[in-house]
Amino acid sequence: MTELPIHVKKPVYYGIVFLIIAILMGVAAVYQPIISLMGMVVLLLLALSVHNPEIVSYPVLISTAISINYIITANVGGIEIISLYKLGILILLIPCMLQNGLRLKFVYPIAAFTIMLFLTIFFSDWHPKMTTSLTFKAFIGLTLPFFFLMIKWKRETAKRHIQILCLLPLISVATGIVLQLAHVYSFLNVEFTGAVRVQGANIAPHLAMLAFLGITIALMESKREPERAKFYYCTLASNFAILIATGTRGPILAMLAMVVYYFYDMVKAYIKGKLILIIPLVCSLALISGAVYVQWDNMTKRSFERETGTGIDLSGRTEAWTYFLKGVQDSPLAGRGLGAVTVANDGSLYEGFVVPHNEYIRFYYDAGYIGCIALFFSLFIVFVMIYRVVPPRIKIYYAAFILAFFLYSFSDNTLSTVQFIIPFCWYLNGLYIQSTTNPNKEEVIR
Repeated sequence: MTELPIHVKKPVYYGIVFLIIAILMGVAAVYQPIISLMGMVVLLLLALSVHNPEIVSYPVLISTAISINYIITANVGGIEIISLYKLGILILLIPCMLQNGLRLKFVYPIAAFTIMLFLTIFFSDWHPKMTTSLTFKAFIGLTLPFFFLMIKWKRETAKRHIQILCLLPLISVATGIVLQLAHVYSFLNVEFTGAVRVQGANIAPHLAMLAFLGITIALMESKREPERAKFYYCTLASNFAILIATGTRGPILAMLAMVVYYFYDMVKAYIKGKLILIIPLVCSLALISGAVYVQWDNMTKRSFERETGTGIDLSGRTEAWTYFLKGVQDSPLAGRGLGAVTVANDGSLYEGFVVPHNEYIRFYYDAGYIGCIALFFSLFIVFVMIYRVVPPRIKIYYAAFILAFFLYSFSDNTLSTVQFIIPFCWYLNGLYIQSTTNPNKEEVIR
């Protein structure tokens, strides 16, 4: 019997695999049409990724502009839609990882989560609702974004990724308008306080995360790549308007240091003779003044409508932080187990507090002092490695960006929300690539 040549075997094998998957999707359409439709999209993208892995990275990155788990509430076999989403994007990017390779010097955060997993299995005081499957599900979900930090993209691809990152909030808003017109999902969210918040194709806090990244990335890129400053100034302005419209306070406070330095830098350059900078300076001040005027009522409703012990309404965070800290006080070294925080709320807290909205408390609860310190120290190592290679003109901006991340982590789920951690890791990777490769050649400078 004649054996098929290798170049013929591959298409045959791929064809058989795709045919089997297509049949399964057809059967699934009878029971879960939405899930089946998503599966077909993934199948088509997977077929494309086999032939052109780089091009699939664009729709994968753009997909982070949508909080799919809030728009589609279905699950398959007890598996949540967000878990299927993460699995799908991992499958789609495997060809990219195989083709381009991984930068293993950035593996430290994954190593830290592995330490947490080890602590959970052998030393943690397991929460009564903890299961082994929950632990491994948490481990996979938390480590996944850090694989995107390590992919060795081509320089031009990384450049396009950075531009897409600045457009994600606008993509979310545009998608949200379409979903509102189709009566699928509400574009606005009205809280019990009366505050009206824009949420686009997300919930308001997730859209705020995208806007926060869009603003801070645009600030840095306008300084790193001044020839494209117009594009970044435009996206910066639109993203700031979106952030204000979400009525979210945490990201605004987190990036204050970066914004203050931006104005200081701009005024200093203006005094030195760069008179053209008066235009973005005046526009920035006008935008901020207008935003404060428009959103003042919303912000006061969210901050002072309810009387609290702290004087400022933190949307139940202080009560949640106290609850979770109390729950881990008997096992401070190794915590209650990786993923335990997601089942810790016994109903005495508002149901929205599946996690504490504070990543330091979250990982302290899951893995104690040992795991929490290992994680944030590993992140610090990665941040320093990138700091060493970024151009001198943006080093202070980059340091302020990292400071904003650490501050933001005090009030929200920066490491466990798709809309923050995946774009965040993607940008750090892109920034490193742009800072260490020759513009004319794909070769490492240092």
